[in-house]
Amino acid sequence: MEYFLMKPFEGGGRVKILNHDKDIFICSMSKKGELPDFTLHPCPLISDRVKELLEQFLPSMDFTPCVLEGEGVPILWSFQPAVLEEEGAVFREDGSVSAVRPMGLMPLFMVPNYKKVSYVINLALAECLLRRGYLNLELERIGTLGGEQYA
Repeated sequence: MEYFLMKPFEGGGRVKILNHDKDIFICSMSKKGELPDFTLHPCPLISDRVKELLEQFLPSMDFTPCVLEGEGVPILWSFQPAVLEEEGAVFREDGSVSAVRPMGLMPLFMVPNYKKVSYVINLALAECLLRRGYLNLELERIGTLGGEQYA
């Protein structure tokens, strides 16, 4: 199984969460610009387009809407994927993941550690993301632990 690290959007518009309700987030734009397709600040957020794709791969995943203050339509979505414990990953000095153990058919999961949280996707989801031309989303190929057993 091949895996890729999702690298978040760094420039453009900045989102600020004004509340932390479990059912809906209210946000404001602290810096104007293009909305991200994927960002980790102030929390993991994805665009409508990415959400639609993830719903196809993970129909049971819950998404929390993030609406712009004063408007009723969600502009971004918060999500909480499955977690791979630290023991199932190898990390770089900066805290990002460099290799993971296979997670079966799980297309998206996160790997937390004391420095940062990394979001990892499998090859099938990576190919779908690349075919759709999402902006401001970078993928980096990472290693697979024990890959010989799963070839």
